[in-house]
Amino acid sequence: MKRSHVLATGSAVIVLFAASLVASPYWELQRLRAAVADHDAEAVSRRVDFPALRASVKDQLAAAIARDRPRADGNPFAAVGQAMALAFLGPMVDAIVSPIGVIAMMESGRIHLSRREVPTQGHATDSAGAPARPRYAMSWRGWNEVVLASDQPDGGGFLFRRDGLWRWKLSGIELRHAQP
Repeated sequence: MKRSHVLATGSAVIVLFAASLVASPYWELQRLRAAVADHDAEAVSRRVDFPALRASVKDQLAAAIARDRPRADGNPFAAVGQAMALAFLGPMVDAIVSPIGVIAMMESGRIHLSRREVPTQGHATDSAGAPARPRYAMSWRGWNEVVLASDQPDGGGFLFRRDGLWRWKLSGIELRHAQP
């Protein structure tokens, strides 16, 4: 009888441990959303890996610049324009990807890279006419990555990576590209 009690207790501990590991991104997300709602830049900073987030944004924007470059044969200014855009990319992303920028993106549910407020025209509003709070869906990309996708048309995704057993940090974004 004693052995079955130990086995049942051990099994319960293992199940609770596994459940806590699976639930940990949801808990961390709630903490991040509370920090965003309170406009607490310091609390947001603790939950974001800014070097990884900036690298993610820079890589995606550089790829977009390369993909969307003008195909003007014989235009000597096309290459100069692309080189200038790439030169300004690093400092621009470093200035914009900040705790305040993360707060603005999480509040709106849209990933935008500007310092000004994104217009809400054409987006859902609540009964008072204010912009509706975005809804998010979480999906697992593996044991150490989850993506939080917004229901907004230009929302993109927020990539979280495991930081220890139970902690997660925002470490990347996935920009949605406009359909031509």
